[in-house]
Amino acid sequence: MGRRMSRHWFAPLSIGLALAAFITGPAWWQGGYVASQGAEVYGHAWVQAWAADAWPAWPSGTSLAAGAASWPILDGLPTWLAAGLAQLVGLRAAWNLLIAAGVVLAAVGGARLAKAVGGAPIVGAVAVPLMPIWLGSITSGLTEDLAIGLLALAIAAGLEGRWVRAGILAGVLALCGLYLAWFAGLALVILGVRALFQSRDQWRGILGGALLAGVLASAAAAPFASQLREPTPARPRAPAAEPLWALNPWRGADAASFLAVGKVDTVGAVVREHPTYLGYATIALAVVGGGPAGWAAVAGCALASVGDDVSVAGKPTGLGNPVASLLHAIPMGDRFRNHARIMLLGQLVLVAMAARGATRVARGRRSWVVGAALVIAAEVVLLSPARAPAPVTPAASPAIYAELSRAPLALPVRVVGARNPQAPLFDQRAHGRVLRNGPNRPDPGRPRPDEEIVVAFGEAVARLQGELGPPDTTVGDDAAWWP
Repeated sequence: MGRRMSRHWFAPLSIGLALAAFITGPAWWQGGYVASQGAEVYGHAWVQAWAADAWPAWPSGTSLAAGAASWPILDGLPTWLAAGLAQLVGLRAAWNLLIAAGVVLAAVGGARLAKAVGGAPIVGAVAVPLMPIWLGSITSGLTEDLAIGLLALAIAAGLEGRWVRAGILAGVLALCGLYLAWFAGLALVILGVRALFQSRDQWRGILGGALLAGVLASAAAAPFASQLREPTPARPRAPAAEPLWALNPWRGADAASFLAVGKVDTVGAVVREHPTYLGYATIALAVVGGGPAGWAAVAGCALASVGDDVSVAGKPTGLGNPVASLLHAIPMGDRFRNHARIMLLGQLVLVAMAARGATRVARGRRSWVVGAALVIAAEVVLLSPARAPAPVTPAASPAIYAELSRAPLALPVRVVGARNPQAPLFDQRAHGRVLRNGPNRPDPGRPRPDEEIVVAFGEAVARLQGELGPPDTTVGDDAAWWP
């Protein structure tokens, strides 16, 4: 039994480790962070930094930046684990190891989900970590999406009728990311209702799993209670033209992005990436292995992911999306700022169907299953808009911050013209002073030259020279002023 179990886990773990090395390898080689410097790695890495300073306390806020004294963390458990790991290996290595662990977990969860639907585990182990929408989360530094493997495991447990296990996994998932937990809850409610129609005898297990999930999820959501009671935040409107439409950076999935082939140049752009590319090989296998329920789930997720208004190839059509209205009627379904993330669930279902399709096509020929997995991987890496391996964010902060050691000790820092709105948070590790900038207030307003240090970048340097006079120090094109 033990030997059989070892063989059962060996392949997905090996695949996960190989993919983790591939996806995170450039960051290790270059000494940087896994993620794009044009997205949210700076803010999430900063959170891990102050969480590490307070560890083993649970991350709940910091006085190091404006408005962050009470700052609940969406992915509290991964952040706490990374903060603890940072005590041993440092912040950068802890970040990269957290991403790598997420890849391995995705492979294990993908294999288990594939097996639960009668599919080829190797296809699930390869295809889930390489889902373009999830690679977009890694690229964007969205660590709250890293536990996609737990979502796959929770759905697999529900498919197998292991409701207590499913409830525990869904509850733990809430500590890793509320979006993923919401997906798990939605999927398990649908599976539970279906199971009750098939056999009323399962009601005790379903009820027990639901109670466990509810208790754990409530504890995870409690710090966000006040935010959840607030009116739904306004979602950004579609721009008149979106050149990065294949990556769905702002509000929802462009209708053309599901099949759009080709890499996208994002140099200089500050955007989150949500590529919803489905993959032609994955679709073809899913056609063989899918059923009405699976296709209904994928279609529902795809339509909801388009968002409130329909755009095609970067241009708004002026058409509303009634499916998005239905989504908003579900509890917490109106909280998505970018509906494209719903395809984290939709792509997971598509991969499960593709894994079953690979089993049917292969008819026992293992080489065909391996070939199918390799084709899916090659398509994602070579043709999809997703980035694999992941891009790298340099670990070093601008040299101007080292000059702040010459300024009076107690002065806070105000950063103007930063390369990324969250960069001042990340760069705080270089100077350790309190920031006037904050997570929800990246531009802190006009400088107060008698009360703080002002650090400026880019075009802001010339403007502030006119307001504040010659800077106290410059490094290259960057400048700083202090009283």
